[in-house]
Amino acid sequence: MKNKILASIICSFLYIICHSQTIYNYTLNIDKNNQSEANLHINCSFTLDLQNSDSISMKFGGDEKLSIENLQVKTNNSLHISYYYNSALKEITFYKCKDKTLSIIMDYNYTNLSSFFIYGEGSAELWETSFGEYFYPHIPNTNMDATMNIIVPDSLSLICSYPLMFINAGKYSGKLKNILSQSITLAFIQNDVYHKTTEFLPNEISIYQIKGKECSDKRYKELLQLTKASIDYFNNIYDEDYISIERNITTFPNFLFHDGKGFSNRYNIGFISASQEKFSTYLDIYPLVHEIGHRWLGEWTLLINDGEPGAYFIKESLNEFMTLMFIRHFYGTELYMVQIERCKSEYNKIKGTQLDVPIVNIVVNNNNTIVYRKGPIILDHIANKIGYEKLIHIISIFYQEYAGKYPLKCSDFIDLVSKYYPNIKELLYN
Repeated sequence: MKNKILASIICSFLYIICHSQTIYNYTLNIDKNNQSEANLHINCSFTLDLQNSDSISMKFGGDEKLSIENLQVKTNNSLHISYYYNSALKEITFYKCKDKTLSIIMDYNYTNLSSFFIYGEGSAELWETSFGEYFYPHIPNTNMDATMNIIVPDSLSLICSYPLMFINAGKYSGKLKNILSQSITLAFIQNDVYHKTTEFLPNEISIYQIKGKECSDKRYKELLQLTKASIDYFNNIYDEDYISIERNITTFPNFLFHDGKGFSNRYNIGFISASQEKFSTYLDIYPLVHEIGHRWLGEWTLLINDGEPGAYFIKESLNEFMTLMFIRHFYGTELYMVQIERCKSEYNKIKGTQLDVPIVNIVVNNNNTIVYRKGPIILDHIANKIGYEKLIHIISIFYQEYAGKYPLKCSDFIDLVSKYYPNIKELLYN
């Protein structure tokens, strides 16, 4: 066991050495003034260290025809720079000239279609790389320091995945240290549309609701209760507090309730975005516990690529099962079994059809029944065989060993389970 831990530490150290100097002096200036809905003007600068490579690629762009306009790329010393922007692949590649370091300045306008079509009529614009909108250039799954400066008009407020200081007259600024490069998320909300309240659990949280659509007092108190209880539960399970300097999480989650289409709920590190209608009217708000659980089990900590076998078993099914484990802990076995029977009922609608595929076959999040119903059913079956507490412990070990490590594979989880229970392995391929 000691040798395994030592090897893991050495691998992590070598990974940091290999990647820590890839990009530095990163400054991201974002201007929302005089920009129409779902548009930003962006200027960014950074230094790339190509080390022994002849080129380096960064994720950049969204819709290949509409997302980027008036792109200008230059160096800060007027030297010629060689680059190629592949709009179809959403990548910009820079090529080595005579120096292995390149100081880049980029200036462009960005149109974010996912913000426009997913989140309604503009009362809240959410800018998330998770939807393939790479609105700023970055090298995925590496860590970087960044200085951010954001300007918004008086009519808007800004919510960011990382805390920024309000300077004055709509200006926000901050220095972000060692963040996951793709993890910057922004929300621009209309001040006259939203009602903000602040609570302490004991850490401060802010809740943004659409005026005239606010939830009942009972639902509001339930949100506070479940937020506090689930954070306490997951803190204990994963042996890591919600707030973690190591993972750049310095606050409890704020809640932004939007009127978006499709009821999209998201965990964005510093805030959780969710449907106002769902929050105000649905029978339960357990999906918000799921979003809180993504603080530990989710795309910002479990770095498995889309396209990898079992990607969304790792990113979503595990967390949905642990959400059910919280329900079992907080409400009792009876309500937990109600939720499991609901999973079985929905899964049975596709069981044996072409839509019924092994959970390891889900490489993008395009089959909710498999990801959110079949996945937890299989894990519940395993828990019945080996014991719930033992399976919870294995999931906790998996988080502690693999959080932040890239690349992650679904086989890493399967191998960990097999280490303790060899006869269980085949169940995870169903």
